[in-house]
Amino acid sequence: MISFLMMEIAGVVLAGGSNRRFPILKGLMEVEGERVIDRNLRLLRRFFSQVLISTNRPDAYFYTGAQLVGDLYPSIGPLVGICSSLITSEADALCVMACDMPFVRPELIDILIKSIGSGDAVIFEHSGRLHPLLGIYRASLIPLMEQLINQKDTEMIGFIRQIECRIIGEAEFPKLSGLEKSFVNINTPEEYRRYKGG
Repeated sequence: MISFLMMEIAGVVLAGGSNRRFPILKGLMEVEGERVIDRNLRLLRRFFSQVLISTNRPDAYFYTGAQLVGDLYPSIGPLVGICSSLITSEADALCVMACDMPFVRPELIDILIKSIGSGDAVIFEHSGRLHPLLGIYRASLIPLMEQLINQKDTEMIGFIRQIECRIIGEAEFPKLSGLEKSFVNINTPEEYRRYKGG
């Protein structure tokens, strides 16, 4: 974990997706000759001493040496993984990153850390879309997360609308080379073929 203004922050790669549209675990995809899970862990480890993987396939990721977190609730979706990881990490807040985002720039993680402030969470908006799976969430959200999970109301955008979330718009981004690719999600084999070379 790192301490920013006396707040302990851990990192997590969300790798628990069902991969319905993809023939292999997304974390094991290779992009530019490196597995996506390894790229994302390497990035988060630049900022956080405690980095977890949220997954329902721990056998696939034992080799990483990262702390593995299974879902603590009988439900699906990233909200469950975030809540389970917050509880397991015991950190004050958690920097979340989806495993199918292989091109996130380190400058964006730095922006998130510096932007959390006193709010519940901070995420990005890019090209008119919110990106809740690249953000920081406080542990104080656990009770609300658990309530929504019990109600089977785990849609991320709906959750964001219920909390005090800072949304960082493009006007606040530095002019970074490769910024567009930071928000690429590889969801289909076609997208993988397009991006696997970098």
